[in-house]
Amino acid sequence: MLLDIVQTAFDGLMVGGLYASVALGITLVFGLMGILNFAHGQMVMLGAYIAFYAVASGLGFWVGTALAMLAMGLFGALLERAIFRRTLVDPMAGLTVSLGLIMIIENLAAAWFTPDPRFMEPPLSGDFRLGPLALSSQRLLVLLLAAALITAFYLFLKRTRLGKAIRAMAQSRQGASLVGVKVTRVSAAIFMIGSALAGAAGALYASLFAISPFMGNTPLMKGFILAAFGGLGSVPGAIVAGALLGLAESFGSRYLSAAFRDGYGFMLLILTLLLMPNGLFGARKGRI
Repeated sequence: MLLDIVQTAFDGLMVGGLYASVALGITLVFGLMGILNFAHGQMVMLGAYIAFYAVASGLGFWVGTALAMLAMGLFGALLERAIFRRTLVDPMAGLTVSLGLIMIIENLAAAWFTPDPRFMEPPLSGDFRLGPLALSSQRLLVLLLAAALITAFYLFLKRTRLGKAIRAMAQSRQGASLVGVKVTRVSAAIFMIGSALAGAAGALYASLFAISPFMGNTPLMKGFILAAFGGLGSVPGAIVAGALLGLAESFGSRYLSAAFRDGYGFMLLILTLLLMPNGLFGARKGRI
C-alpha cells in the first residue's frame, strides 16, 4: 500500500512539474502584461515537434530541447513585436488575435506534420530502483529537468538585472519606466522567455506522450488553471499549484475515477477561488 502511494505521488509530481513549466510562461505574459495568449499551448506543441525531429535526425534529446527553447523564444519575440505589442491597449483584440493564431498554427502544423500521432524515442529507458520502489527512468528525468528549469527561472528573476527589471514591472509598470527600465524591451523579453519555457515544456511532453498538431489544448487549459489557482503573476504560486494539481489528478485517477481526471483541476480551482479569490499567492501586489 505504501509503495503504491509513493508511486502515485511520484507520478503526480512529475505531471505537476510539466504543468508548472507551462504555467510559468502564462504567468509571466498574462500576469505581468495582461495578454491572454491562448496560442501558448500551440507553442508547446511546436516545441514538441522540434524536439521530436531533432531526436529523429540523430541530434539527441538535449540538443532538441535547446532548439525547441531557442525556436519558440524567437517565435514569441516575433509575435510580440508584430502582433501583441499593438494590442496592449485593447485586451479583447489580443484575445481575438490569439484565438486566430490557434487555428492558423494548428492547421499549418496538421498540413506540414500530418495529423498522425508521433512518438519520440526517450533518452532513457527502463526503471530506476530505489529499494523496493521502481521508478520510470524517463519520468524521473522529466521530473528532475522540470525542477531544474523552474529553479533556474526563479534564480534568473532574483539574481539577474533583467529579472530585477521584470520584478520592478510587476510592482508598477509606470514606476519602473520612471527609474530607467526600458519597458518595451522588458516586455519583449517577458514574451520571449515565456515562449521559450513553452518550448522546453513541449520537449518534455514529447519524451513521455504522443504528440500531434492538436495536442496544445490540454497544456493550455492546465496552464491557465494553474495561473489562476496560484495567483496571476506569482511564480511560487504556479509552482505550488502545479504540484497540487498533479497530485490531485494522480491520486484522484488512481483511487477515485480515471475518467474524471481533467475535472479534478477545475474542482481545486473553484474551491480555491471561493476561499481565496486572488489565488494561493495572489494577495499582494507585485507577486513575482
